[in-house]
Parts: sequence; C-alpha cells; structure tokens
Amino acid sequence: MKDKLGKVFRALCLVMTMFIAQNIVAQEKAKVSGIVTGEGNEPLIGVSVITKGNSSVGTVTDADGKYSVEVSSPGTVLVFSYLGYETTERMVGSKRTINVLLKSSSENLDEVVVVGYGTMKKSDLTGSVSKLSSDQFKSGNDLSAQQLMQGAFAGVNISQNSGKPGGSTTIRVRGGTSVNASNEPLYVIDGVPIDATAGAGQANISTYNNDFFDQEAANPLSMLNPNDIESIDVLKDASATAIYGSRGANGVIMITTKKGKAGVQQLDYGYSIGFSSQAKKLDMLSGNQYREACKKLGVSFNDGGENHNWQDEVLRTAVQQSHFLSFMSGGEYTNYRASLNYSDQDALMRGSYQENYSGRININHSALDGKLKLALNMNYGETHANQAPVSSTVGSEMGSSMLYEIYVFNPTLPVRNENGDFNDVAPYRVQPFSFENELIDKRVNKRFIGNLKADWNFYKPFTFELNLGYTNNTQDRNAYISKSNLLGNSTGGRVTTQRLKDYSKLMEMVLKYDQTFGLHTINAMAGYSYQYFWNEGLSTAAYGFLTDDFKWYNIAAAQTIESNTSYAESNKLISFYGRLNYNYGGRYLFTATVRRDGSSRFGKDNRWGTFPSFAGSWRISQEKFFNSNVVSNLKLRASWGRTGNQEIGNYNSISTLGAASWGYIFGGEKKTVVLPQQYANPDLKWETTTQTDIGLDFGLFNNRIRGSIDWYYKKTKDLLLTVAVPSPSLITSQLANVGAVRNTGLEIELSADLMSKKDFSWDATLNFATNSNKLTSLSNSKWSGDEVLWAPCNGQGLAGQYSQLIMVGEPLGTFYGKRFIGLDENGMEMYANDGKPEIIGCAQPDFTYGIATTLRYKNWSLALNFRGSQGNDVYNNTANNFMYLNSLPGRNVLAGALTSGISSNQAKTYSSQFIEDGSFFRLDNLTLGYDFSLPVLKITHARAYFTAQNLFCITGYDGLDPEVNTDTSGRGASVLGVDYLSYPRSRTFLFGVNVTF
Repeated sequence: MKDKLGKVFRALCLVMTMFIAQNIVAQEKAKVSGIVTGEGNEPLIGVSVITKGNSSVGTVTDADGKYSVEVSSPGTVLVFSYLGYETTERMVGSKRTINVLLKSSSENLDEVVVVGYGTMKKSDLTGSVSKLSSDQFKSGNDLSAQQLMQGAFAGVNISQNSGKPGGSTTIRVRGGTSVNASNEPLYVIDGVPIDATAGAGQANISTYNNDFFDQEAANPLSMLNPNDIESIDVLKDASATAIYGSRGANGVIMITTKKGKAGVQQLDYGYSIGFSSQAKKLDMLSGNQYREACKKLGVSFNDGGENHNWQDEVLRTAVQQSHFLSFMSGGEYTNYRASLNYSDQDALMRGSYQENYSGRININHSALDGKLKLALNMNYGETHANQAPVSSTVGSEMGSSMLYEIYVFNPTLPVRNENGDFNDVAPYRVQPFSFENELIDKRVNKRFIGNLKADWNFYKPFTFELNLGYTNNTQDRNAYISKSNLLGNSTGGRVTTQRLKDYSKLMEMVLKYDQTFGLHTINAMAGYSYQYFWNEGLSTAAYGFLTDDFKWYNIAAAQTIESNTSYAESNKLISFYGRLNYNYGGRYLFTATVRRDGSSRFGKDNRWGTFPSFAGSWRISQEKFFNSNVVSNLKLRASWGRTGNQEIGNYNSISTLGAASWGYIFGGEKKTVVLPQQYANPDLKWETTTQTDIGLDFGLFNNRIRGSIDWYYKKTKDLLLTVAVPSPSLITSQLANVGAVRNTGLEIELSADLMSKKDFSWDATLNFATNSNKLTSLSNSKWSGDEVLWAPCNGQGLAGQYSQLIMVGEPLGTFYGKRFIGLDENGMEMYANDGKPEIIGCAQPDFTYGIATTLRYKNWSLALNFRGSQGNDVYNNTANNFMYLNSLPGRNVLAGALTSGISSNQAKTYSSQFIEDGSFFRLDNLTLGYDFSLPVLKITHARAYFTAQNLFCITGYDGLDPEVNTDTSGRGASVLGVDYLSYPRSRTFLFGVNVTF
C-alpha cells in the first residue's frame, strides 16, 4: 500500500512540476519594482500587485515588502490590494521604481464572512457569526481543523477527547442541547454539509471477552490539512443557523478552502519535524514502594527483585514530520490551486503510529464575460494508523489494555521470564511490553469530498446557482490478539475485522436576487436541496488459529466464527428555503429566513418541519446625529429563530426486527430466532431549539479596538429520551420526545491593535463566555421519562455504578453520588446523609476564555495562544480505581493510596472524593518565527519557525489532564467530564520552514 501511495504521490508531484514549467515562460517586458509599506512604514508581506485589466500579470510582495513585475507599456496601471488596507492604483509611465504606502481601511467592517449559501460583509450581518482566518491559525502539522479553533471563539467550547494522534474532539456551541441525539455542530466544507456521525456508533469493535481495543471514533475532518483552509466561520445564533433548519440547533461551522488568485503564480513548500513526550504521568507505586506496601499489609506477592516504572519504559518520545506542497496560478478567466500533504507521526505508546496522505485541487473558471462562474473542489485523504490497544471500558479482572497494564502491572517483575517469554501473571495480568507486537489494531480511513458549483448571472440582478456534491468515507479495521499473548492463548488467537462505508449525494439549486434602489438594497434567495445518505458495515470475529500468520488474511482458518454481523442504513433530507436581506442606507438591516425540511428519519406524522428566523440591526455609528472621536463603529443586533436536530440515527420511528444470538433446533438444524427490536412511533419528531440573541458590535479609536457582546437564550424541547414501555411487553423501552433543556449565556469577543510602529507591532484578541445549562422537563402529555443514570463507572469493583444523573432542574453533566466527609478511626470512608446519593458536582464550566497575542519586531514574530476553563468538575474515574490498597498485590495503586488513610478493608466506592475541580489555564501554542527572502534562489518569501504545543497547564486536577471526555459506555460517544484511562496528552516541540517561490 505504501509503495502504491508513494507512486501516486510522485506522479502528482510530476504533474504539478509540469504546471510550473508551463507557467514560468514569459516574453521580455519592462520591469517595475518597489516596496509596499503600511502607515507605520513597516513592509507589508503578501500584498497583491496586478496590472489593471489583465489580472494574469502580477505578483505578491516578499518578506521585505518588495515586489517586481513586468509591464507591457507605460500606460499600464498597477493595482495594489491587501486585506485591511485601501486598494491603491499607480500608473507606470516612465518610472521603473514605484514605492507605495497603503492606508488602513475599516478592516473589521469590510471583512467578508461565510454564511449559509453565500457571503456577507461583516458590517451587514444581523446574526452572531465569528470568523477565524488562516493568518490567525496556530502552527503545528499535527493539528486538526477543530484544534485550530480551540480558544478562538467565544461560546464555542472545544476539548480533545484524548491525546492520541488524530484523536476526536467534543464541540459545544452555546452549550449542549440534547441527551440521546448528537450535540456536535454541522460542518459545511466549501458548501457541502457532511455527516460527521456516520460510523461513530461502530467505533467499539469489542466482542465477548474481547474488550481491549481503542473505542474512539475517527475524526470526521481528518482529510483536511490546515494549510488548505482559508477561513473558518462559526454560525452561532438562530438567525445565522436557521438556513440549515433541522441541522442547525448545535451551530454550524463553515470551512472555506484556499483558491487560486488572479495574476499570482506561486509555489509553496513546507516541512516540519517535531518531538513529543508525555506532558504528565500518574504517580504509581515504584517497585520499591510496591514491595514495602505489600510487606506492610502482610500480603504475599511475587517479588521479581526489580524496580520498574512502566510509564517511563513503555511510553516514548515520539517523532513526527510533515511535508506540504502547493501550487497556484491564475489568469483572467481561470484560477487553480493544487496541494499535496504527507505526514507521519509516532504515538507516545510503543508500536503505534499514524500516517496521513491528502491531496486537494480547487479550480475556478469564469466565462460569458464573467456572468458564468464555475468552481470545482476536490479533496481526498487517507489515514493509516497502527493503534495502541487503549480501551476505556476495561478494569475488571476479565479485561485489560495497554494503558491499564502500564499502571497496574507488578513493578518488581522482569519483562521476560527465564524462557525468554513475556513475564505475564496468569490468568489476568499482561506484561505491558507484550501489547506492542502481540495485539495489533490497524485502521485505514479513506475520505473524499468534492463538489461542482455553477453560478450564472443570467439577467442583471438574478443569479442561478447549482451545487452538486459528493462525499465518500470508508474504514477498514483489522485487529488481532496473538495466541502467544495471555489475552489470546486460551482461544488460540482472536481476530476481528470491520468494514464501514458511508456516502452522501447532494444537489442544491438556488435563485438569488441582488439589487440596489437608491438607499434601499435588497438581497434575496430561494433554494431547493436534496441530500441522500447511505451507511453500511460488516464485522466478523473469530478465534482458534493454528498459527498467528493467518491473522485476518484467512478467517476461514479459524476454528470458530464467534460473530458475523452486517447492517445497511439510509436516510433522505429534502429542503425548501429562502432568505431576505434588506439594507436601508447602511444603517438599518433586516433578515428573514425560513427553511422547510423533510426527513425520512422521523415518524410519518412529523416528517416535515418549518424553521423560521428574524433578525435586525441598527448601525448607530452611521446616523447623522452620531459624532464621536472615540467610538468609530456601533451596531445593535437582535434575532430570534427556531432550528432543529435530526441527528438521532436511522429507523428509530419504525418497527424493526433483529436476529437473536440463540435459536431452536429443528430436524437437527439450528433455526435463527427473529424478534422485534422496537415498536413504531409515528409521533417521533425533531428536537426543536428556539433561540433569542441580543448583540452589540463596537469599534473604538478608528477600530483599533473592536469587539462584540452577545446575550442569548436557547430552549430545546421534544428531547429524545428512552422511556419505559408498560408491562407485559417483549420490548421494555421506547424512544420518545419527552424532555426540554435550556441554555443561556453571555459572550464577549475583543480584538485590539495595541501598538503599530515602523519596526514593531503588537495585537491581541480575547474571548470570554458563560453558559448556564438546565434540564427543565422529562415528560409530556403522553410519556413520562424517569431520571436517567448516565456515565457508567469503570474499574474492578465499580461495575454497576453510575457517575451522572440526568434530572429535572439540573444541568446535563450533573455528578450524583455519595458525599464523602472523611474517614473514621479505622480508615473506613464516611458519607453524609447516611450515604444517600446527592448532587456532588457538575461537568459544565462557569466560564471559558481564550487569549491570543502576536508581537512582531522587524522580521521576527512571536505568537501565543492561551485557553482556559473555570468551574467545571471532572470525575477522576482512574483514581477511583487505583486509590484503594485492597487492589494489592494483584494490581498496582497510586502512590497517594499510601498516605490517604483509607483502610485496605474499604471497598471501592464512587463518591465526591473523586470529583475534582477541572479548572485550568493552558498555553496551547507558542510560535517564534523569522521571515526572510532569498532572491538568488527565487524564494520570494520564507519563514523559519519554532513551535511549542501544550507548553504548560496550570490546574489543581490530579489526573493526567483536566480537559478530557472519555467514552466510558463504549458507544463511540464521549461523556462530558469523565476521565478514565485517557490517552496521555503530549507536549510537542516543532521546527519548520515554509518557502514561497
């Protein structure tokens, strides 16, 4: 596979080289050069310089603000344009040197943001939309698209679910709105909505007595390389998200990729190499401490005479590297940009790694005198991973994983016994080093997304748009437990194979109208959308092999086929939508949106839903009576709207049948039993969110300080919950709309150009957000839901206990259990109220914040990104399992167990003792860079940089990291605020260079 991919990679490089050769040939012309500077006389990098009337001729300024362009005649006019500055024109005449001073424009007001089915100037927005441009991105080749957004937006809480390469994230836009349905936002990439949840429920490949492998779902944006992203826009309020109707309740994230530029021929190459190590380790007993503790307790144990720290020995310093190549070219009619990316990243766990391959090409073409515009966007990515067996649901004597054994394995024993075999402790404890080669988990993800878009301005103010999109994702996963390993020798080796596939087809037709009548501007659109989703999979588990060589290559060689399952699902979404924008004199702006969605996922009586929104804004600073030398921009916004959530899975509204694992014997043959799985519910309908938003946008001192303040109130009704079916019934539960939840909060975003001198500049951004979440109902007129036990506790002795309770009047993520009040004289735990469960914490933060600042001195720059959370609690399930001395000698314990005072006779109990304050302040990213140029080598711009990621985290949390959400249920969905055997977070140092030709 690697050889084939290498050939493809080299072939694509050859094609791009041919493009370069084709475009560097030019006839001899007069050369004009100069320097472009800003108002502080600082050189401006990347200013577009093109000839007026012929955009195919042009260039961009280098790191020193210098440019050089060939012109055909003295009458040629050069056009200088740069984001945040006024466009300037200069006639060449007889001059051969033209230096230009660009004046600042109202950057924040003229900035274009992406909204549903179009773009708008930020000054014309009536809704709450936040934007992150590529020049604001953090550095790092291992960053996902979600990590680029961490700490960048108020009201958008993003946390990594683990520290593994390519790990998934949890995103909440203005709080969670659902219990059983997805809380993740909708992703729209270049106009194509993607299904981010397909296959997530199948992430757990465990079967009976085989709960050892990674259960984390794949990142749905893994095919996107940060170097290809132009901007990320987050639509937060209902006015902005209602255009996506039934998929807008959790917010919408619009991702726009980079395109070719008219008059620019540019080749970019980037390389980086990095080193990662574990940021923090658990303080488990060393070999000497373990030996002394067992002797003190008077328990017999197997003393191997050694002193190991398995975390130090099994975890490693991981190396990563990345190559990125892109080429863009543009003429008067056609622009294109193509890119290739390759990265490989060793993981902290021995034997695990990840390789990523991706390629993208965007082509834009204009015809019919600019009236017809065509755009083709295609992206393909592959991820090849050898995953460490790091299950997050193990802990009983019948389960294990690599991380679990690193913590609990006897630290006095040698790695191998006298026979040279791994020194396991039968029947349960597995030598940690054996996992590297004897438990194999290979996963290959292939993702494609593409669309063809046509815009035809067929008659003055009218434009017709057609968008055809297609996505295709596959996952091949093969896991094998060697028969030589303690976990596999009793069954003669065990194999599990999994094949998942999903695709979607999209067709959208939109008619737009844009016209200005004096002071009146009307922008309207009406559209139709059809999207079809298909999701299928199959899985096979088998055991009993004569040799480990068979693995998954020949399952027929297995003695027993343990399970053989398959499924196929589909759903359709048909939509009609429209939007009307009215602008009077740039002062009064109104927006009305409506979308009518029909989804096959819901009951026959509720398949269609209507989602309207209304918004208005008043640009007070544009009024004649407004005259201020301090306030340069002031706009008041208000909006109301209704959105939905259709991410409930397929076939939940209809009766379904399923094959049982048992059957009857008739005539010597087994007959499979087919039983009902669920009853039909024709009343099943959307979870509906109604949201009100009031906001204020402002700019001070000619917009050197700018920001926004938003207050919102969100109420979600018709929550989908599982309710009990009256007995007697073969089916005991039913999915129904019975609940309601409320979110309300405050968001503040602030940006400032703190200093701008000739050789020095300093800018900073700050965001702050609060969100109050409360479940307000668990019943309706037909159904009555019970309080729901949530987030199962894991670990030996903790099975059957739950850490959270979904209850009316409290937030989602409420921890519920015994309140620990201390120890008695015998070291036994004591609890308040005779041990009756009560509320003991909440995973929801009081507020979150992010700080980003950049300092530039001449060619040097320093960028810092900080992020924090305050008031959120974390259940340290890991400590709950490892803090009790009664685990000795079979399982090692935390060093704190020796000084905790807890008796060795105390049984493990879930209580407030293990609910910890998860507040933190983190330096996410630090980048020091130097910009320069090498004209001798035709390098117009180069940048060398050093980046440190996760440099420090200030927190009182005792676990590995307070920012963690573990899938303790094994369902492929992480639980908010629970930490159990989480993959260690790394601290990474990167060195890289980017060059532009």
